[in-house]
Amino acid sequence: MQLRLSAVVIAGLLLAGCAAQPPARTTELTLLSINDFHGNIQPAKPTPLMPRLPDPATGEVKAQPAGGVAHLATAMAQLKAKNPDAVIVAGGDLIGASPQISNLLRDEPTLAALGQLGISASALGNHELDAGLPELLRQARGDCAPAGCLWPGYKGPGFPFLGANVLDAATGKPLLPTHVMRQAGTLKVAIAGVATKDTPQVIVAKAIQGLRFADEADTLNALVPQLKAEGAQVLVAVMHEGGVQGRDGAANDPSYACPTLTGRVHDIAKRLDPAYAIIIGGHTHQAYTCKINGRLVVQAGSYGGWITESKLTLDASGRVLAASAVNHPVLQSVYAPNPALADLVARAAALTEAARMKPVATLSRGAVRSSKPPHGDTPLGNLIADSQLAFARKHGPADIAFMNPGGIRADLVVEPGKPTTMSDLLAIQPFGNEIVVLTMTGQQLWDVLQRQLPKGDAAPRLLQPSWTLRYRWRTGPDGVAQLGDILIDGQPLERTRDYRIVVNNFLAEGGDAQAGFRHGRDRAVLGTDIDALVALLSSQPQAVERIEAGRIVRE
Repeated sequence: MQLRLSAVVIAGLLLAGCAAQPPARTTELTLLSINDFHGNIQPAKPTPLMPRLPDPATGEVKAQPAGGVAHLATAMAQLKAKNPDAVIVAGGDLIGASPQISNLLRDEPTLAALGQLGISASALGNHELDAGLPELLRQARGDCAPAGCLWPGYKGPGFPFLGANVLDAATGKPLLPTHVMRQAGTLKVAIAGVATKDTPQVIVAKAIQGLRFADEADTLNALVPQLKAEGAQVLVAVMHEGGVQGRDGAANDPSYACPTLTGRVHDIAKRLDPAYAIIIGGHTHQAYTCKINGRLVVQAGSYGGWITESKLTLDASGRVLAASAVNHPVLQSVYAPNPALADLVARAAALTEAARMKPVATLSRGAVRSSKPPHGDTPLGNLIADSQLAFARKHGPADIAFMNPGGIRADLVVEPGKPTTMSDLLAIQPFGNEIVVLTMTGQQLWDVLQRQLPKGDAAPRLLQPSWTLRYRWRTGPDGVAQLGDILIDGQPLERTRDYRIVVNNFLAEGGDAQAGFRHGRDRAVLGTDIDALVALLSSQPQAVERIEAGRIVRE
């Protein structure tokens, strides 16, 4: 009997001890992120992919003025105040393809401004390499260029650009930091960053000579043992690569299912080591909060129009127990501008005003860079191609000009009675690309046109042609896109004949997966793309009235 009582007492004590044990400790990590800022320290108008929300006055859903670094700083500070241990990161393309207010000053005011946001690190974007890696390293260090710093007192952004997969082509060694460690409360967080491996397809070849871009997932996976050896409790993947939402895709999906999300992000996410708690992306300028195989995958739109706030609940071992995210629109009507950064923007505007506001022509109408079925060409794409053909013909024979749609960065917006300025045109074509004329056979031209046609259900993304080219295409019963009739100056394409083709140097070097232009021979550089557009509009402002879509028709 005594033995039985002892056993009961012991069991009771054990159960009481179990009941008294504290619950397993959890920790919450907050991450704030932006991407694809592109030097937009102060966008003057709502830009593409800005937040589309109900207008407070009318209820109409439309693009709202958002972004601008002064408003962004206020929004970021408010979010940070709620979570003092939050870590701020960026998904790349913070500079490059920038408006003149930043571009004319080598993006130094943008980097100086972003340095005040508290960013820990940014993935390397392809546009950060527009002027080459040495120039980016100079900017990151805060050094002055040989001709001096254009931004008074420039000291750099104060954060690194991460490119674990950006390798020296000769040695295979990384040329940029692979990761940084940051303390967030009691957590040691590793932030590992990669550029898109497709960088060679979206940047001029001379800017990345000697560089090799490895696979994003393979590179990040290989880093895991090192990050854990350095004591990281949470691993964060930041990459300049992402996905594209379908037309009905929302910036915030409460279910995180994102059924219309497509793109390379899926393949990368599925192959990425589960040790990474979250994937923060960029490159595609989309705003989304999704989960792929249960892991949070987010992106914050572009141009500072959104901030993604991601929250991870972790157990003591760093395992993710719960994850959520929300994209906050940085509406200028909601967030008052930070005074110090508003002053920075004003100083940048003053330094660049003369160049930005130089009038080019007074136009009767504007032009958009979007197309509507069945047309594959756009008014603005046609205008740019026409300008380059006209410019080339001043120097010799030329048959056709092409413009890559990804190089058209904004619509041409015209206000009645007001002149179009250099700033307006450089917002459309900010790269300073050279115009190249080269010779191709009709067969080589046919191959280029065929190769650019979409595969499967992909959206058409077609080279924009000058007025001298018209063609039709269709999707066959087998789902394969095929060319129809091709007319050059009203005559059928002759496959054995030579044609003089005008493109920018990005396309001439095979950019945008247009390797066919590399076969062009007898090359000559004629000037810059902006020279051509200025020349056409200043001499023929009525040219905007001859650019209706219809040069490319889907049957």
